[in-house]
Amino acid sequence: IPEPVTPRDREANLLMLELQLDGHVLSDSLNAYQDGRQILLPLGELARLLTLAIAVRPAQGTASGFVLREDSVFSLNLAETVVAVGGREQFFEAKLAAVIGDEIYVSSQLLAKWLPVDLELVISRLQLIVKPRQRLPLQDKLAREGVGARLGERRADGPVYPRLSVPYAWAGVPFVDQTFGAQVRRGGGANEQGASYTAYFTGDLLGMEAAAYISRRQHPSTPDLRLTLGRQDPDAGLLGPLRARSVELGSMSVRGVPNLMFGGPAGQGASVSNRPLNQPTGFDRHSLRGDLPPGWDLNLYYNDALVAYQQSRADGRYAFEDLPLAFGVNEFRLVFTGPLGQVRVERQRFLLDQSIVKPGEFVYSVAQHRAEDGDLRSVAQIDFGLTRTLSANAGLFRSPRLGTVEQQAYTQIGMRGYWESMVLSAQFTGARTGGSLVDINLKTRLGGYALDLQHLQLQDGFESDLFARGPQALRSRDRLRVNAAIKLAGSQPLTMSLEVVQDALQSGDKNLLAQVRLSSVMGATSVSNQLSWQNQGGASRVEGIAQLSRRVVDIGLNAQLNYSLQPQTTLHSLTLTADRNLDAAYRVNAAVTHSVASKSTVWSAALSKNLGSFGLAINGSYSNRGELALGVQLFVAMGRDPRTGGWTLDAQPQAGTGAVSARAFVDRNLNGIRDADEEYVVNAGFMLGGGGRHPSRTDASGTAFIAHLPTGQYADIALDPATLDDPQWRPATPGVRVLPRPGLVQLIEFPVISTTEIDGTVYLVNKKGRRGIGDARIELVDDQGLVIAATVSSMDGYYLLPQVIPGTYRLRIAPEQATKLGLVGN
Repeated sequence: IPEPVTPRDREANLLMLELQLDGHVLSDSLNAYQDGRQILLPLGELARLLTLAIAVRPAQGTASGFVLREDSVFSLNLAETVVAVGGREQFFEAKLAAVIGDEIYVSSQLLAKWLPVDLELVISRLQLIVKPRQRLPLQDKLAREGVGARLGERRADGPVYPRLSVPYAWAGVPFVDQTFGAQVRRGGGANEQGASYTAYFTGDLLGMEAAAYISRRQHPSTPDLRLTLGRQDPDAGLLGPLRARSVELGSMSVRGVPNLMFGGPAGQGASVSNRPLNQPTGFDRHSLRGDLPPGWDLNLYYNDALVAYQQSRADGRYAFEDLPLAFGVNEFRLVFTGPLGQVRVERQRFLLDQSIVKPGEFVYSVAQHRAEDGDLRSVAQIDFGLTRTLSANAGLFRSPRLGTVEQQAYTQIGMRGYWESMVLSAQFTGARTGGSLVDINLKTRLGGYALDLQHLQLQDGFESDLFARGPQALRSRDRLRVNAAIKLAGSQPLTMSLEVVQDALQSGDKNLLAQVRLSSVMGATSVSNQLSWQNQGGASRVEGIAQLSRRVVDIGLNAQLNYSLQPQTTLHSLTLTADRNLDAAYRVNAAVTHSVASKSTVWSAALSKNLGSFGLAINGSYSNRGELALGVQLFVAMGRDPRTGGWTLDAQPQAGTGAVSARAFVDRNLNGIRDADEEYVVNAGFMLGGGGRHPSRTDASGTAFIAHLPTGQYADIALDPATLDDPQWRPATPGVRVLPRPGLVQLIEFPVISTTEIDGTVYLVNKKGRRGIGDARIELVDDQGLVIAATVSSMDGYYLLPQVIPGTYRLRIAPEQATKLGLVGN
């Protein structure tokens, strides 16, 4: 049998996949491993999720069962590298299947040959789509239940466990992601060398969630530092009667307000809000912000269309501001790619009518922010539900007045109506210095087209960050936006976004802007092209941005092209990056950036190695100006398990995630607490709420460390009964619901209890003797009169009640059945 590989050895190539069947999400946490050009999938877990009768025995390196029919026997032997399916034996390469931890992982290509399914792997979405070649029983079951008709919906019958609340600490041991760097630059007038250090800390501090970012470079020598304190509670339990869901203070930036002000730059501020965390940041717009460590980049997809690309910047952040929302489904997908080949996906999905405020409900958000340049911005917004379909909104805002040191104040009131086929809003904004703005907006859907119609009317010299006074000041604006997914025969849908804007100026002139973006997927490549045509004062200009992103198993490619077609055809800039994973966790990167304006071209390349506990990269660049740069970077993340006191080192960032230290033990006295004489449960596994089994297993101390849990959303964790060695063991509780926090390891105890079996025979006594009674409903009742278990007897009267918790009980025939049949028993 091949030597088993531990999950830690493979963690550098661990992928967390979403498993889909006919649009149903069977699991959002299916573990897979990338091995060169191969993706290894868990045979036992995949069989369980697809309800295929295949059992794996990792200790023996074998698996057996049948596929769909009992005469289609399945048998796998890793030691002999042979598989038999339906009586036909096949040999395979040994590297395409392996025991990893307590599971047998097999190449997706092999599984597609062995099982009656095609497996489509979309790395850019971290999705595994199952396409059966023969109808599976699970498909019929899902069709009967009618679960999750639309793509991406979670199973409605998922677990809901009791919540475990963990109090905030005044000072906790943080998680930290660190990058150490050194660089030498020569030529082109430069002759320097230096070192750099960046660190991102998260954890509990002063009874709140703390996040600190530190960046230090020799040139300049002044460090960049930001510290943020805050709390998040989806159940609105913050600040007592204010019932806030989020509180934040420290280094932050205030979000922009449509038509009034841009989002503030870096600075200090505070914000309080009770707006649901899973709703957009605005009525018809959404902003995405977060941390982007050094060396990382990300692609933003909107409804499967590639719309933007960003690379890491000096402040370690990313931001996509004021993204418009359409009537219907709005799905944003952020695909992060790390310098060592790591791939991570974050999804946010909204239906516009989900933002409706219920009758009598009061929703607010308040923020104040002072930028580093001294500019002060204040935002206060409220929404109040009037009826099931109607809500009112109001706001007070302050921001620097354009070109002055004065403050401009705005007052805003409005109404929104939500109907089955449309959303209509009307909003009035008045400025303290005079002038007003009327905003009327209609969102609806006609067939497969999402329509957005907007009219802005400015009066009496209204001005804001977006609208300036003067001869060319805006008088009115009309906007039409259309979004659609056009299905083409034999190919992927073509996603189209069209926007037409007409501005009427105070001078009587009119400006026209038309933008169209077409996006599609060709093979494993996402392609997007946006054209903008603008006519101002009779002069026309046509500009475009073409983007391409491709990510298959071992190769990644990103390209962005900025160009003009009118008044002349010009290439403004070109950025092309490519990477490829090599054997032994090596990765090579190459990039070229060309700017026409500066007449510069820069070529760069890097070689990185993921060593599990840390990552190492060597990079170099050369420009056509004769500049040469060489550098080295070390990536390491650190976290401490408070239960064991041990530190874990990881090349994968973990400061932005939460973790759980789960301990399983045999609870002999049923008190829910581990006593000194109670044994640990070794090699136990855990299930996450989405249906997937986590790769971590309990060690000799009964402890498993479950890391990289998304924060701000509940996670359901349960002990997997199938991994318990003793068949009479069972978890004392079905599971626990936790709310992961950045940098926090939550301690959870999972008591396991020893059970017994109760069996016997139900028989009828009469003058002729006695005989067994079939189909009798047997109930096990505790001393409170509650039925804790039930079964039905077989034809000869035999019954079996498995896994009964120790205690005092009585057995009975179900009262309604006994009464109906006139039975009296002992």
